[in-house]
Amino acid sequence: MLNSHDSKIRLALCGLGLLGLLAASPARADPFESWKSPGYVLKSFIEIAMFNEHSDHRPVGIRKWTTPINYFFVHRVGDQELHERLARLHIEQLSAITGLRIRPAAAQKDANLLIIFSTEGRLRSELLQDFGIRSKAQRERLFRHSVCLGNFAVAGDASIARAVVIIPVDRASAHAKLVDCIVEEITQVLGLPNDSEQVFPSIFNDRSVNSLLSGLDYLLLKMLYDPRIRPGMNLIQAAPVLKTIADEFERDKLIESAEAKVRSGGLYGLLY
Repeated sequence: MLNSHDSKIRLALCGLGLLGLLAASPARADPFESWKSPGYVLKSFIEIAMFNEHSDHRPVGIRKWTTPINYFFVHRVGDQELHERLARLHIEQLSAITGLRIRPAAAQKDANLLIIFSTEGRLRSELLQDFGIRSKAQRERLFRHSVCLGNFAVAGDASIARAVVIIPVDRASAHAKLVDCIVEEITQVLGLPNDSEQVFPSIFNDRSVNSLLSGLDYLLLKMLYDPRIRPGMNLIQAAPVLKTIADEFERDKLIESAEAKVRSGGLYGLLY
């Protein structure tokens, strides 16, 4: 029986004549091992990169950065040193995985990525001022149903031009998700915007136990920033290339080694 994730992906690929790309892989009894197949990695990438969290369930094109990222921290709450240390360690790992140049900007006006540490009480106004969301109903929906948020804007060629992350520190801490918020939101604005309960283990799954990047997340980032994957690619253009990359991951044993690789950097050294 197909779950909702498989049904959505299979229907999308079937309509494009690409269902054969999802040839079944041998089942694994251990749910923590079931992601270790090219088919699972491929489906997970399509779900997280090519669908949006608040969308009508139709696939969209690839979004990714093609220029250096210059980030700037905006502090509207205390503990600046702690917050910056956590974020910098994660950013350094993202840069190492993707090959992106991600560096601090000298001033806010020079930044194309703002990382805002703030409070729950400011969030409604920040959704208007920093995210630019004009709809009061949409702002209220995000306020009520989000712990922390990330948003990006794309240029005409679908490359990401700028992004904003908002972390209401008091709300995140009340949910014991401060580190989770830093990791998930900064990662998502690289072009992996969706959440899914069917992608496991992953920071993109709200039911997952992961606070830090998993081996599967590592592979999704490597896949997105493979130079063969270009901004604006739709599903029919991207899927055969993605399958080739996923098969290469298996051939080169990157799937097997991904968990060890991701645990060798970033916040793992600080928190584990």
